[in-house]
Amino acid sequence: MKVLAMETSTLVGGVAVIIDGKVVAEESSLRQKSHSENISPFIEHCLQKAQLRLEDIELFAVGQGPGSFTGIRVAANAGKTFSYAFSKPLVTIDSLVLLAQQARPSKMPVLSIINAYKNMVYLGLFDVSGDEPIYLKGPEAIPVKDLKHHITQNCVVVGDGWEAYHEYFPEELLQKLHRDPQLPDHPLASTLGVMADARGKRGHTLDWKSFIPLYIRASEAEETKKGILISPLK
Repeated sequence: MKVLAMETSTLVGGVAVIIDGKVVAEESSLRQKSHSENISPFIEHCLQKAQLRLEDIELFAVGQGPGSFTGIRVAANAGKTFSYAFSKPLVTIDSLVLLAQQARPSKMPVLSIINAYKNMVYLGLFDVSGDEPIYLKGPEAIPVKDLKHHITQNCVVVGDGWEAYHEYFPEELLQKLHRDPQLPDHPLASTLGVMADARGKRGHTLDWKSFIPLYIRASEAEETKKGILISPLK
């Protein structure tokens, strides 16, 4: 199976080509330009490296969020367009799951936290003992100050929410959170593609019309209109 994976839900945007479960090409960038500017050349370069044409792709994979509202739409629009144009199936996987997958294998649960801004994080707590992460808690958006109420056991923590807010975590919470500096803090297109390949082979796919982004929160404009303020850190 030939998979084109596109993940643009967080600050790192990327594209990967996977053939029969192996990553044969990948390009990514911390948002030096917008994801909308990068995605087309990334797709072109990855296809060239894999010696494929777009019409050769058998499965399109998209990161569905949570994360940046604008970023999610970049990969979503590309994936839905390709799926429709070439009549090929689509696989979507949420960003918190991808982060947890990148932390496997782990004997402890994995806490994925993505910076949701306004002193909030998107949270998912996972059992990663099986083939794919399984939610124990989440997905949800919570104020940073409330995170201590959601974590009652030792766990590995991944995601850019750590870098953004860990200095505000109370000591009782920090004692439960374990970090591995080798683990990526952003969901990667290569992880998405490998997981999508496995799901596609099991027939767990969508058509382009069935894709639903995982936003969780209202947009910033909607929150501003409703008068939702920045949550205090403590």
